[in-house]
Amino acid sequence: MASRVQKYQYQAGFGNHHATEALPNTLPVGMNNPQQCPRGLYAEQLSGTAFTAPRAENQRSWLYRVRPAAVHKQYKKIDNGMLNTNWAGCEPNPSQLRWNPID
Repeated sequence: MASRVQKYQYQAGFGNHHATEALPNTLPVGMNNPQQCPRGLYAEQLSGTAFTAPRAENQRSWLYRVRPAAVHKQYKKIDNGMLNTNWAGCEPNPSQLRWNPID
């Protein structure tokens, strides 16, 4: 008897929080921010709510990246004639921006 391949798989998660992975056994099991992530990835938390929101209402995502966001270089504008924006004289900056340190 030939083995039957399962067409659908259960998506892990609880309370409308889901976890997906591109490669099997990549997500850390039972923790969000392990000291060493599987496959040499870097763990980063992306917050989707203001820091004043009650803890129970916080929306956040744990991202496991090949390269930490802090080491990404500045974006460079290219002119390939394909992009059309209407920013009324204000160019958006997709690069990381930070507050200046306190004196």
